[in-house]
Amino acid sequence: MSKLEPGELPRPPAAHWWSEPSTGLRYGVAVLSIVATLTGLWWMKGIFQDPPHVSLLLCAVMFSAWFGGVRPGLLAIVLAFFGFEYFFLPPLYTLSIEAAEIPRLLLFALSALFVGSLSAAQKSATESLRRAHDKQQRIAEALYTENIERRRVEEALRAAEQLARGQIEALAQNLDILATASAPQNLIGQMLSTIARFLKAQSVVFWMLDEENDVLVLRAAAEGENLTAADSEHPFIKDPASWRNASWIHEMFFTGAPSVVEEIDQDPRVPGAIRDYFRSKKTRKFLGIPTLKGGDVKGFIGIRHSDGYPYRPEEIELAQALAHQAMFAVQLEQFAEQGQQAAVLEERNRMARNIHDTLAQGFTGVIVQLEAAQDAASCGHEKEADKHLRQAAELARQSLKEARRSVHALRPDALEHGNFWDALKGIIKSTTAGTALHTTCELRGKLPALPPAWEENFLHIGQEALTNTLKYADARNFRARLRCNAQEVRLELHDDGAGFDLKSRPTGLGLTGMRERVQQMNGELEITSARGKGTNVVAAVPINQE
Repeated sequence: MSKLEPGELPRPPAAHWWSEPSTGLRYGVAVLSIVATLTGLWWMKGIFQDPPHVSLLLCAVMFSAWFGGVRPGLLAIVLAFFGFEYFFLPPLYTLSIEAAEIPRLLLFALSALFVGSLSAAQKSATESLRRAHDKQQRIAEALYTENIERRRVEEALRAAEQLARGQIEALAQNLDILATASAPQNLIGQMLSTIARFLKAQSVVFWMLDEENDVLVLRAAAEGENLTAADSEHPFIKDPASWRNASWIHEMFFTGAPSVVEEIDQDPRVPGAIRDYFRSKKTRKFLGIPTLKGGDVKGFIGIRHSDGYPYRPEEIELAQALAHQAMFAVQLEQFAEQGQQAAVLEERNRMARNIHDTLAQGFTGVIVQLEAAQDAASCGHEKEADKHLRQAAELARQSLKEARRSVHALRPDALEHGNFWDALKGIIKSTTAGTALHTTCELRGKLPALPPAWEENFLHIGQEALTNTLKYADARNFRARLRCNAQEVRLELHDDGAGFDLKSRPTGLGLTGMRERVQQMNGELEITSARGKGTNVVAAVPINQE
């Protein structure tokens, strides 16, 4: 037996070559064995006076029953019986039976039945052993396949979790840059460095379209993790209008979708000057991500790589999310250049708050589902693990969609077809599905019609409370209660988790965002918590405001 390599699973034993003979073959062998035996006895009768006809016929019966089974064995017995009577019992060559020969004939028939039954029983036992062996073989193959599939699921779960954590880290880092950078003009370069680091790119370049002159203008560039100056040898620097010859750029401006060039030397969309420049930089593939403003393409971020591996869908999605944030930085820089410092601060807070309320909260749900999938896979529950993976993928897609909508300051997708309470209940259900956190939602009174901005604020307050519970509280229960009357709308959120000390805990972006949203509605926010006592969040907003 060969020695297994580390991590290699033992293969099931090989199947035997034999197979069940056909019905025609089994009956044919029975007939031929009797006919051949009778022919041989007839030949020996001419040479020997008394050949051993009985023993030879019994051997033929035994072989027929062993090879063909019970029914072919019975056929052989009948043929042997009549052949014995016809050829060897007087009167010869006739089927009439004399009384004196009946005992001898019966003795032969009983002997044939006994020998045939023994052979058939042996055949049946052999077949039973063969079927048992085949069943064991199938079970071994099934177990081997199951072990292989389980290992693949576990590896996919680990890869998915690592990818999700890497994406969250990259997005969170850009969020910190957006929320804390003191000089908006430095935001773009820092974000390009983040993109280069997390995508392991040769360089990342941000081109903006000067619509008045129809030329590309370089806004920022990063080589690896370091900012860099413009390369005077780049064709777009030498001739800013030469981009019109690159069909892959036209595709981005026309469709608003990413443009992927997997092999620069073989892609006919790449002009010769660009191909020569990339070849001199040892670049093999290129990814272009369009940057949008108000739904229109205003430029693109070019990401170069030297390796030849195809771009994965998750890499392109991460690049899109980071590119959207880079466009945030462009807008902030434009505000700063126009001297609108107050507008910059307000817009930055709105963007940071919206990103926090979409990506950060959404990816918390993704991690929760991935961890649940990993736990299910480790227990051998592949179907449950696959269900959690699908849920995580759906949450990630929803978060990316909401991030794109936040670029344009649009109403959240969850509020397009209902009120915030129904949307919040759906988010709570989808985020905590399959986890140990038990959730309840309760509505008291009739929910009045609220302004769209209020519904968005209430939705994000509820999301923030749920996210904090999942990330920090280690709670068993989470309750969302909405009280409505003629005077106010009151959203109460409670968990029975670890709690925290309000005095010692620094104010985070999430709690700050809650307070800002409640202030926008002229309401009051009350947060109560203590270590080991859980956390209560109450947002009360008066309805009749003068």
